[in-house]
Amino acid sequence: MGKSAEAYYAERVQQLLELQAAQRRNPQLSPHRTTQPPYRPSIVTDKSKADTGRAYYDGFRSRIQQNLHYAKEAAQSGHQDTHTSPPRQQGRVGSQMKSKGSPRPESQQGRWMDRPLEEKKRVEAYQRASRGRRRRKLRETLISVALVFGVFVVLCVVTYQLLFVIRSLDTDGSSQYTSEEILSACGIDMGDHLYSFSSRVVQEKIMLQCPYVMAVDVQRTPPGSISFFIEEETPVYYGEFYGEFWEISASLRMLDPISQTDAKEQGLIKLKLPRVREAVSGKKLIFSSERSDIYMQTVLNALADSNLAGRISMIDLRSAHEIAMACDEKYKLFLGNTDVIETKLRLAVAVLEDELFLGDNKASIDLTDLNATSVIIDNQLDLE
Repeated sequence: MGKSAEAYYAERVQQLLELQAAQRRNPQLSPHRTTQPPYRPSIVTDKSKADTGRAYYDGFRSRIQQNLHYAKEAAQSGHQDTHTSPPRQQGRVGSQMKSKGSPRPESQQGRWMDRPLEEKKRVEAYQRASRGRRRRKLRETLISVALVFGVFVVLCVVTYQLLFVIRSLDTDGSSQYTSEEILSACGIDMGDHLYSFSSRVVQEKIMLQCPYVMAVDVQRTPPGSISFFIEEETPVYYGEFYGEFWEISASLRMLDPISQTDAKEQGLIKLKLPRVREAVSGKKLIFSSERSDIYMQTVLNALADSNLAGRISMIDLRSAHEIAMACDEKYKLFLGNTDVIETKLRLAVAVLEDELFLGDNKASIDLTDLNATSVIIDNQLDLE
């Protein structure tokens, strides 16, 4: 009949206690796989079933004994490999362990070893596809932008060619020249494009061919109208250049030729100038020495601000140290250099108010030294 239940359980408990004691002495002997839970036999009444259960118990006991034997040998030899499994066991549990620990076939192992390579290939293929999609999207975007930009440029060109065409030209502000003369000088024709020229270039052309023009304001009015607003010079002086007299503006620009008689009738002031390097109609005089231009401007500005401005008929500026002026067609003022020129002109006004100058006598007034001003009556005085 076999052992009784009490004897079986006592023996099994003893074996388990020994196994636990061995594991505590050497923790590396703990199994890595989950052990089967203890089997609790049920009370059987059938003899065939009892025999079958007894065979199972015998197999279980033999496995426990083998585990104890393996644990003792490992503890004695100091084996450190915790991955080694006990010998294969027979029965249902052994077959399960065999199925878990048994190596896979070579073909299956090769397939599992090739899985990282296949995964890498799939990832690379996905990345290549993503890059390709991004490149295609970028290319399509660039093509779309280029097409839109091209259409915009074509529309702008067509609009410019068809709409911004000059259909109207007019001038205003000129008393010396007619509209036809100014439009002929500007170099712009009907049918030209509204923005095909430079305002500065047009201004230079008009001022060169129309010397009295001091400034030109060019105003474009889309789609096709242009207006020229003219500001003109006023002749203030005149001078002799190459045997001919020319009008000169306040800014020392050469204007048009004029006779000396007409210049005197217009009340222009005659200038005796230093050496001139360039004298072109419509342009400012250029002197051989820059110093000449500086002292000339100083004298002319001081005269324009004094009370003698309308009484002077001639100014001799040929030397910076021998400046002279003809006043009231009978007096000649010698000013010397430009030092305190404003004071000298005020003193000249005060001197000419004296009763001595109420007659028709000609006189020269020396204002070179303010501390020693002298007046000489000389009816043979040359005012030129």
